[in-house]
Amino acid sequence: MGEEGGLVIVTTLRFGSSWKDGIHKQTMAAGMGKSKRLERFVVIGNGIAGVSAACTIRKYNKEAKIMIVSKEPHPTYSPCLLPNYLSGEISREKVFVRELSDYSEDHIQLIPSERAVSVDIERKNIVLQTGSIGYDKLIIATGSKPTLPSIKGIDRKGVFTFKSIEDADSIAKWKGSTAVVVGSGPIGVEASLVLKKRGYRVLLIEILNRILPQMFDEYPASLMKKALEENGIDPANRERVVEVLGEEQVEGVVSDRRKIKCDTVILATGMRPEREFAEGILEVGALGGINVNDRMGTNVPDIYACGDCAEAPSLIDGRPILSLLWHNARLQGQVAGSNAAGIPSVYPGSLPIAAVNVFGLRAVSIGSTGEGTGSGHKIIEARRNGDYRRLVLSGEMLIGVQSINWDEDLGFFLAAILKKEKVKTYRDLMSSRKPLFNYLKAFPFGHKVLLSHSRGL
Repeated sequence: MGEEGGLVIVTTLRFGSSWKDGIHKQTMAAGMGKSKRLERFVVIGNGIAGVSAACTIRKYNKEAKIMIVSKEPHPTYSPCLLPNYLSGEISREKVFVRELSDYSEDHIQLIPSERAVSVDIERKNIVLQTGSIGYDKLIIATGSKPTLPSIKGIDRKGVFTFKSIEDADSIAKWKGSTAVVVGSGPIGVEASLVLKKRGYRVLLIEILNRILPQMFDEYPASLMKKALEENGIDPANRERVVEVLGEEQVEGVVSDRRKIKCDTVILATGMRPEREFAEGILEVGALGGINVNDRMGTNVPDIYACGDCAEAPSLIDGRPILSLLWHNARLQGQVAGSNAAGIPSVYPGSLPIAAVNVFGLRAVSIGSTGEGTGSGHKIIEARRNGDYRRLVLSGEMLIGVQSINWDEDLGFFLAAILKKEKVKTYRDLMSSRKPLFNYLKAFPFGHKVLLSHSRGL
């Protein structure tokens, strides 16, 4: 909402509205007014990073014009809930975390089903597929998209990715009985569990030496692999799928070890930042994300980036990392929106936090894995009646925790990582702990994240 010469404008558009008409009305109103033109904020992307940025701007600037450009036709939804929807645990409507009326209430204009093509940083103009809009501050929150492997035949019917609600809809409509899931990150494992619930025979194939390789070291990963095997899912490590068989639709796959008959293939081989919109304009990091500083600013003044498309500093060591997780994207959006609105805010850094439940085996990973941190790091293991805990230390500093069915004190370990506390032995660490609440106050993401699903690479 804005005020120009006493005229109040509500610029939120419904799906049936023309966003061009909305822009035209804003321009006319601006010309009629006698006061200074209202500041224009444009957000590209309507995921949790983009909508968090827009809502933060509105929190600090009640009069600005805020527009969200989204290639999808929907309000914001949670990819974390897609497995619950596909398994039938929740309805499709429950996946959405915002309704169209929420944008109206926040006086934010949503431009759905529209793709940003390019940006002219000199004129501060964004070219869309069907028009253009100007901006004073631009926030890029375009998210990520599936990385498609070099596998012959992945254009067959029955081959799916599992990133968007459209992907979940397509899988739900497909009538299959045997599925090969390629890639065993969180999305691959979740897809396997969901398809098993839907009555499929499921084979999970991973090219590396363990499942969930970015979350867990080999031993805790082996516990989850065993749980999958005991519940009818066939996981395989060190195997590469090279071809999808079939004329028009999937009839099988060929790996470097064997030929498997199947009618469904799920590609869960990772995500990559979606940054084509600003290609050649914004600096890109070594990992493929848009380079940002600790205020989520890019190399171009008045342009910010946040969420999956951004390469932000790590909370543990300050190095740029990609962290395609909900809680990091939300906080990055808040920081980007705050700084765009002129309220200084510093991003504390990305911290990988992910949880998965494998047939009742509750597995949580926080921070770095032992293998991912290089040589010279200390590993402390603890076992309790079949439960397992693994601590990763760099020097005397705790940088990672992996837990299997051992939920107590996770907030304490999280706070120890955040506060960079020194650790010598497991017993010393446990005996020095303080009440949990004292540590959670240092947690910048909200402690409920430990209880939620996480989706990433």
